[in-house]
Amino acid sequence: MKIIKSTQKEWMENKGYSKKILLDCESLKTGSLIQEIKIKAGERAGEHYHKKQTEVFYFLNNFGYWIVNGEKHEFEAGDILIIEPNDKHIVVNESDKDYIYLAIKYNYEDGNDSFWI
Repeated sequence: MKIIKSTQKEWMENKGYSKKILLDCESLKTGSLIQEIKIKAGERAGEHYHKKQTEVFYFLNNFGYWIVNGEKHEFEAGDILIIEPNDKHIVVNESDKDYIYLAIKYNYEDGNDSFWI
């Protein structure tokens, strides 16, 4: 058994978003990564895609929206989105609250599979 406390993990700041790596490839003993993602109020994660990895997102609130392959999508808490390789995606938070969700990435190798547009 393992217990992971999100409160004991540090936020890593990036352009337009923050992330906490909850479990990495070494911890999971596989090519997977689990992160908590936060898009701060009024911010966005710019358009990008991945050539190899698939991402599964589990939404904890509904304070933002996504544009996937040019189409806008909104999600409720508890919804799941799967982004497959080459799906271009943007995450936007126009609210005054943080947009928070979990990201489960598989076929994740080294973090060099994000291509920003």
